[in-house]
Amino acid sequence: MSDPADSTQLAGAAAAIGAQIRRMREARGMSAAELARQAGISKATLSTLESGGGNPRIDTLSAIAVALRLPLGDLIVATAPARAVVRHGTPEPDYSKQELLQRVGAGVHVEVWRLRIRHAGNRIDSPAHTVGTVEHLHLAKGGLRVGTVDAPSEVSAGDFVVFGADVPHFYEATTDDVEAVLVMTYPVSGW
Repeated sequence: MSDPADSTQLAGAAAAIGAQIRRMREARGMSAAELARQAGISKATLSTLESGGGNPRIDTLSAIAVALRLPLGDLIVATAPARAVVRHGTPEPDYSKQELLQRVGAGVHVEVWRLRIRHAGNRIDSPAHTVGTVEHLHLAKGGLRVGTVDAPSEVSAGDFVVFGADVPHFYEATTDDVEAVLVMTYPVSGW
């Protein structure tokens, strides 16, 4: 007997993959007919996939990825969390580590910003950016309240936070001498 939650999860995955295929196709200025031709599939199959229907085989997705000149993994996207915080840990003595904090997918523009706020209590307010914009902030020094007006996070040096920036948001120093690196990603179509 099949679990209804499994069906819902599969439908969500199919919709995410379909939306990603459409985004990548449109970002490349390809028509559906051209992508279908290059991938060796029917236009009807591509239309079904882009609308979140069907249950594509790996070889079908691979053919689409090749036609779009993308790694297959860039089509199989997980929905990014609306907000996430990664807390700074204490490394073991004599320990070196490389840690991926967030992967930026294909089809987005990336901007890297340095953020400095001199005095505690100073605040930078930002209006909503293009739909689909996400900000990724690594706090190097100090303390900061950051995020959307409705759901801010308080972070300390070494913490990493991700939030949707297509709504009003802000950065407010909770200590003097705040320094951070901010990476902003937004869909190619928003450029």
